[in-house]
Amino acid sequence: MKENTTPAQGRHSLNLKSGNEQQSFIWIIAAVRRDCPTIKATIHHIAAPTEREARLSLVKDHVCFFAGRINQAVSHA
Repeated sequence: MKENTTPAQGRHSLNLKSGNEQQSFIWIIAAVRRDCPTIKATIHHIAAPTEREARLSLVKDHVCFFAGRINQAVSHA
């Protein structure tokens, strides 16, 4: 299986708006509890400007698998 890695620089450049205001996303992360004897993934929806911040909210008790993101501030021209 081919492994694709997005550079951190690329991820953060997508998250910045003009000025010092950051764009907000809903991150959809599948995670398995570290203390669970069976592998049962649960889906978490976390509002955060970056994937890293979203993962940090779960990393203490979970092994996280990134699934996707939803842009909260969609503007149609």
